[in-house]
Amino acid sequence: MIQLSFKSEDIKFAYLATIYNLGSPGNTLKETNRISEIRDLLKDDIHKATSTIALSNAEIIKLGGALNGVINELKQFAIGNGRSMVPDFSNAVELLFPETKLDPGIAMDLIESPVKLKQRLSINISDAHQAIEQAKESVQKPRSGWKFWKKS
Repeated sequence: MIQLSFKSEDIKFAYLATIYNLGSPGNTLKETNRISEIRDLLKDDIHKATSTIALSNAEIIKLGGALNGVINELKQFAIGNGRSMVPDFSNAVELLFPETKLDPGIAMDLIESPVKLKQRLSINISDAHQAIEQAKESVQKPRSGWKFWKKS
């Protein structure tokens, strides 16, 4: 597990990333439970200056992908007059950024923040990909040593 710290504004976008991830298909029950747990931790810290959460390599990668989704959904929210195809996303945006209730177009101004968060996390995401690849390679590597079918 890797400890990631989010500052005040980043907490909101990490929270939106969990909302996006939960609304996307393809999560196992275990993943859904863990994402819900992370969402609840972030929700509790929304009004704090920082939030620190321990994430696995796979969860860091999911967070990066979900931030891309948040960026796209914020655009959709702005263009679609406050609507989103992701369940609970619109409600979460309006709760976190009340000014978007009256003017959903303001969501376009918010896009810069999750882009910057994704850039800051890019090293963590890259390291997570490498760690997963190394783990796969170590499992797939044939063991060297004596082979019973070969004579020495």
